[in-house]
Amino acid sequence: MKNSTLVFRSLAVIIFIAGTAHLVGYTSQSHDLNYRNNGTYETPLNNREKLSSEENNANTVSLEYSETDYIIGKWKVNYNSDDFKGAIIYSLKKEGDIYNAYSYEYQDEKGYAEKAENVKTLTIKTFDGYKGKGIYRFEYEGEQHQVDCSIDMVDENTFKLSYDYYGYADVETWKRQ
Repeated sequence: MKNSTLVFRSLAVIIFIAGTAHLVGYTSQSHDLNYRNNGTYETPLNNREKLSSEENNANTVSLEYSETDYIIGKWKVNYNSDDFKGAIIYSLKKEGDIYNAYSYEYQDEKGYAEKAENVKTLTIKTFDGYKGKGIYRFEYEGEQHQVDCSIDMVDENTFKLSYDYYGYADVETWKRQ
């Protein structure tokens, strides 16, 4: 009987010491002042304020420049049809949540360039950095047409724009300038 009493008392002392150690460790972490590595003291409230401020700054940055904004810039498309042989350079811009491409410059097959009329040609409504969907505008036989299109990034400097208009399917290769 004395052995069991000794075991239970020893167990109680060990639990008491371990509990005290955990309690002391917990209270030292939540102490009012924390010593920083650079020799200054800082309250936990300031740490939390700084942390939330850094999170807000990170969110602000992601709103200003997202991972899909690398598509912004000048893009060149080569054409070889009866109507036009040469290239058109488009200026792709972000306007709100969508991307719009405007004609910027025409180049003939000899390389001579002429400023374009700044006509909206492509509207990318959804884009995840790899694939997207939008509306492609073009003129055919004097009439303006709008068709749904798909964008597929080949690499960061090339994407393929594909559309199907009443059975006439085409794929254009857009290259970064």
